[in-house]
Amino acid sequence: MPKQRLTDRALQENLPEWGVLVLESHHSPQFTMEWREHRFLKLVYVLRGRGVLEFQDRVYHFESGDLVIVPPLTANRITDAPDAASSLYVCCIDPSLFAFDGGLIDRLRCGLVAGNPHFSNRVATQLRRMRHHQVSGDATRPVSMVASALRIVEWVMQLGGSSAEADVSRGRRSNDRELVEDYVARLATEFYEASTIDAAAASLGLSRRAFTKLFQEVTGSTWLTHVRRLAINHAKHQLAQTNLSIASVAFECGFNDLSTFYRQFKSQVGVAPKSYRQSIEAD
Repeated sequence: MPKQRLTDRALQENLPEWGVLVLESHHSPQFTMEWREHRFLKLVYVLRGRGVLEFQDRVYHFESGDLVIVPPLTANRITDAPDAASSLYVCCIDPSLFAFDGGLIDRLRCGLVAGNPHFSNRVATQLRRMRHHQVSGDATRPVSMVASALRIVEWVMQLGGSSAEADVSRGRRSNDRELVEDYVARLATEFYEASTIDAAAASLGLSRRAFTKLFQEVTGSTWLTHVRRLAINHAKHQLAQTNLSIASVAFECGFNDLSTFYRQFKSQVGVAPKSYRQSIEAD
């Protein structure tokens, strides 16, 4: 694994023409940052370390897994803790990308979002992918970078954005059951992203055993049974309301092969997908 390049100064933030830039900044013990003001929205995700991000009128203490929102034209600087130099992802987003909603940036008030394990894992993974895609030279790079940046903003807003009280919320982070309850609520619309129970447990920072127990308590069923039930319910809707092929419906619902989809559909519904569609059309 290549050694990380450490920096003593804040990196230059020069946005490309499509308006999204992701920097990966690993601070040396001698890191210093002068006050900086920029025209874009900046999301600072803390990979490792801890410290403070200062604004002219307030200071936010950050640690690993946190996300700090820096609005446009807001003077700011970062100071690391003496014994914990930081590693950061810095996502810079041109405000013009929010032209469809003039009040969006105002609703993303400056401050710290003390993320839960699931939120932190999603953001870190997305930023890591963006960082790799940014240097790929792929023709889809601009649209991918913009779409990914907007998705992170969406997640921040779903979590509640940021407020002056956000920093003290660190002591009130959700307990394990609340994390699982939140995960179950998201599954209703994100079931197609569910891959394995181990990945689900890891995304919440829980052991497989603890996750399995809590998931059973919250839903009354196993993880796989619940996910497949959600998938088949969605498949029923798509078969009844759209003209998509059965194969397209299966893949949209997260099934990687048709045989598994057919088997699960018939087990839960009692008839094959084609027969189900025909019965709906006949009514």
